[in-house]
Amino acid sequence: MRACTDELLRNGLPGLTLAKMATAAGTSSRMLLYHFTTRDQLVLEALHEARRRQQAAFGELLAPRPGVPYGTVLAEAWDRIAAPELRPYLRLFGQLHDLPPDRTPWTEFRARSITDWLPVIEAGLRADRHPDAVPLATAITATVRGLLGDLNTTADLERTTNALRAITKLLAPQRHAR
Repeated sequence: MRACTDELLRNGLPGLTLAKMATAAGTSSRMLLYHFTTRDQLVLEALHEARRRQQAAFGELLAPRPGVPYGTVLAEAWDRIAAPELRPYLRLFGQLHDLPPDRTPWTEFRARSITDWLPVIEAGLRADRHPDAVPLATAITATVRGLLGDLNTTADLERTTNALRAITKLLAPQRHAR
């Protein structure tokens, strides 16, 4: 599974074949089918593993920190999330989300790969006592996802970073104090 996930992260979904995954894993296509039944099931398991790795890498970055405004946490997290060594995750999940819903067997996974970040971001906003933590977490998730897609497409790190910084300034605690 590790080798198949590495192959998926290295080369993405387009052109991914059972043969390529078997070669990466040092086995045969037949053995992969024996263990996973179908190519789609193997890819789903590799997507889950890639997601676990991504959450391990990104989750700690997005967690609220005592005494640090959550906008600052998000801005600092962006610097790591947008780093070249973590971009294979962005590319892979961007490719997954670009697939038409009727042309992917992984629809449920796609939805969960967005919504599973909401509790982490909500917790950060709640730590700042933000009154609109739940809807704002969705807005932040969508904004960051859009900026990551932009970065993945244009490679314009400076522009996308500046946009993220402008958004995080709006989260400053004094802006939403009652």
